[in-house]
Parts: sequence; C-alpha cells; structure tokens
Amino acid sequence: MMALNLLNTGGKTMLSDFETLPIESIALSPEIIHQAIAFSQNASNQWQTYLDAIAYLTICEWLHERSPSLASVKHSGDSTNCQANIHYLKVNGFTLYVRGKTPASDDLVEIPADILQPQIPTSENNQASSNTFIVIVEIYEEIEEALILGFSSHLQLVKHLADLKRDRLENTYQVPLSLFDDQSERLLLYLQHLEPVLETINASHPEAIAESSQVNMTELILNTGLWLQSQLDEIAQTLAWQLLPTWQPNYASALRSPATEMQTIISEVARLTADIPAHAKAAYHDFQLGDRHLRLYATVWANGDRTENPEWSLLLVLGSQSSNEIPYGVRMRIRDQQQVLVDRRLEPNTSDLYLYACVTGEQNEVFTVSISLPSGVMLTLPAFAFYPNAL
Repeated sequence: MMALNLLNTGGKTMLSDFETLPIESIALSPEIIHQAIAFSQNASNQWQTYLDAIAYLTICEWLHERSPSLASVKHSGDSTNCQANIHYLKVNGFTLYVRGKTPASDDLVEIPADILQPQIPTSENNQASSNTFIVIVEIYEEIEEALILGFSSHLQLVKHLADLKRDRLENTYQVPLSLFDDQSERLLLYLQHLEPVLETINASHPEAIAESSQVNMTELILNTGLWLQSQLDEIAQTLAWQLLPTWQPNYASALRSPATEMQTIISEVARLTADIPAHAKAAYHDFQLGDRHLRLYATVWANGDRTENPEWSLLLVLGSQSSNEIPYGVRMRIRDQQQVLVDRRLEPNTSDLYLYACVTGEQNEVFTVSISLPSGVMLTLPAFAFYPNAL
C-alpha cells in the first residue's frame, strides 16, 4: 500500500509550537486517512488526489455533524472525477466540488481547468453551473486537522476566468483565496434553505446565469421584525448577526470603541436626515469580501401606528472591521421586488468613511442588499424582511 507522509513533502509549511488553528478546524480520524490513501492508489496524481480525498471525506463528516437533515448526501458511483482528480458530492440538489490544499500553497489554490468551465462536464443535467459550489479545505496531517478555508459558487469563479493565471502544462488555474467566502456557515445555510435552479440556462450567456443565481439567493429571508423583541431568527443566528441593545451608542462599541468612531458614524447617519425613533433596533454583521473585512450595520423600525398598510424603515451603514477604511469603488445596491432603489459607490473624491442608505416600504415588502468590490467580487445577503408578529 502506498505510504504518504505530509512531513516529507519538501517545502511544506509546518505549524510552530505557537501557532494554533481556529476552533472551526475538524479532526481527521484514522479512518479518513486510510480511506484517502485507498482512494488515491490508482490515481495519476496520487498526491493531489490524496489531499482531495481527505477534503472530500472531511466535508462529508462536517455536513453530517452540523446538519443531520443534510445527511442524505448522495455519493456518485465513482466518487472521483477522473478528468480532474477531484471529488464531488451531491447535497439537496446541489453539487459540491471539494479541493484539498496544503498551507505551503499560500493564498492560491490550483483548480483544474476542466472544472472552471462555463459548463462543468456532467451527464446528469444542464444546470450544473447554476447549482455548483467549489469548496476549499486546508489539510494539516501532522496534527490531524483540516480547515474549511472557503467556498464559491461556480458562476462567480467563471466570471473571473479571464483574470486568472493558467498553468498550461498542469491544465489548472491559480485562484486566489480572496475570491472565496470564508464563512462556512453561509454554505451550510445555502444548502439548508436554497432551492436549486431548475431551468436550463445557456452557459454562453453569463448575464442570464448571474440573474438566475441572484433570484435564487434571495429566497433566504432575514426577519428583522424579531429584532424589536431582542430576538434573531435562525438565518441571522447562522450568519452570526449580533444584536445591539440600542441603535446609537452601540454602533461604536461594536466597532473599536473609540469615541471618535462613534461620532463619525452618528454624523454620517445624521446626513441622511433620517428620523430614527427610540424604539429602533440595530444589529451588525461581520463578513469578508475578497481581501476586505467589512462590517454592515442594519437599523430597523416601524413607522407610525398605521393599521392599514403599515410601513417600516431599514437604515444600512457599511464600514470596516478594522481601522482601515473601506476601499474606494466599493458598491452597495438595495432593491425591492421590482427595481433598484439605492445604488451607492464610494468615490475617490469623497471624504466619506462609510456607505449608508435608508429605504422605507410597506411591511409586506422585502429589500435585497448586494455589496461588491471594484474587482467584481460580490456578496448578496439574504433579503431583509420585517415581520414583527412572526412568533
């Protein structure tokens, strides 16, 4: 039997005695290691197949432990895509292509060119591009741990093909990890709550694919009405939204706490001329977009005491988690079911440190928020809704 040892791979980065992995890391059982060796016995690239197999089995175990309702993962008859030596699995109508890497590969991951095509080769259906996520797992064999580094929709990576470096000899693309969402909880959320795209989409028209994916993503609803009762719904909890007791002071306390930060944000909000009532409730969400660590504040409140067609308001403030300012060119769009209501971009000639916007609608209306960087990396959040009597 082949014996593989990551300790003797040449150039492999070792963890020092002072380095630790995040608590989200996953322990590798002896069974996973043995199965991975068996998977890679007859592969043309045994080393990469071995890493991919560990990553594949790790994701299977992670799904089983984190969401038993997703435990009915359908393994293909041949769990290795022979053309690309990559393992994949099916979950609730979605396909996960799982790629393993070592820390030695730094902030890049090599993905076979056959995988990053506008339409992934598959005999099962023509909707593969719309229903596929690529998941990256980092392997630390010397301490028997694995870490889910991030995931991306196949469509998102395809949009960046022209900008990626291609190794013609190996027939792979070098993809920066900044193109992947590092919040694995979000992947779990999508698999639990999203429905696969059913209609066949022509892969030669990426605009149509992106629009279909966008509509699909907004099937997720974030019920901000529960914030008035100091509660978060399941989706908000999964995405680690944090409630703030009152809307004004805690903008600053949830940031870096300096008084100047609080005053800056309050002055920015004041420029909106928004009349924010005392009963308003706020929450914030930390996330990574590309190589930027951003923070979005949302404040909601009911408008007046109208019993007929009552209205609600949503105030959004986008900033940075650290002292670094958000980059010029960052864009925030808010839309309802019919049209784009707000489309704001941070311009180089402005002194603004934040993007902010306020929208109002009837309580049966929902608002979709998307945030993008100049590089084209974009995140669409679950739709904001306001159902205070949902409980």
